[in-house]
Amino acid sequence: MTSLNDRFETGQEMRGMMAGGDQSHFALPGVDQLAPDLKRIIDEALFGTIWNRPGLDLKQRCLATISALMTQGEMNLLRRHIVRALNVGITPNQIVEIFIQSTFYIGVPAVESALRLTKDIYEELGIDFEPALEYDTNRHPDEQHALGQELHRHHLGNLPDTASDPDSPEGQLERIVDEYNWGAIYNRSLLDDKERAIISLAALTSMGVYDNQMRRRIRGALGVGLTPTELMEVFIHLSMYGGYINARTSMRIARSVFNELAIE
Repeated sequence: MTSLNDRFETGQEMRGMMAGGDQSHFALPGVDQLAPDLKRIIDEALFGTIWNRPGLDLKQRCLATISALMTQGEMNLLRRHIVRALNVGITPNQIVEIFIQSTFYIGVPAVESALRLTKDIYEELGIDFEPALEYDTNRHPDEQHALGQELHRHHLGNLPDTASDPDSPEGQLERIVDEYNWGAIYNRSLLDDKERAIISLAALTSMGVYDNQMRRRIRGALGVGLTPTELMEVFIHLSMYGGYINARTSMRIARSVFNELAIE
């Protein structure tokens, strides 16, 4: 077992690597002055331990972190983690795609705030950004709905019961979600199925969603190729971003799903 000092040094190395040499990433205003012991704990536990665990690569951890911070509206930390994501190889378009992916999970206002912040960062860094234009506005709504239902099944399995009564308020909402969340957003090319699952799981965990939606999302993540180890690692990673209780609850749901599917 590594010593606490070893963990601290490992955390400093991780911070430095992700910061790309920017020393401001080592400062935690307020924490530095008021709670230096907490600063040390964060360096050891989060950056020296969790960020260095196997199970997820750095890009996947950045996806989960950005999703969690945006869900909570933590714009100051989100700024740092957008820069860190760029430094570990996530492209500017992929960062924007994280926010597009999150629209139906956390809402338009939070996504708009994140995109405004990202625009400012790109301008500060001199990034020449070219938006990805993939939305086919010539597609018939029925075609988009059918595509959405296909992708919905691919990612989550069976459609919810509300789809059986398309004229009910629930069915009408489901039509909108199928057309636009599944048919227009999940159809985009800049993130793969596993990455979209990680982003969605991070948002749901950070919001404290524990109902059937989380269970379906976990089953769906397994279905698109996330391993049980990767799934559990997403929740471990989120323990210091979305809270230990939320992470532990998601892990209990995942373990229940594993048992149902006879996954050891």
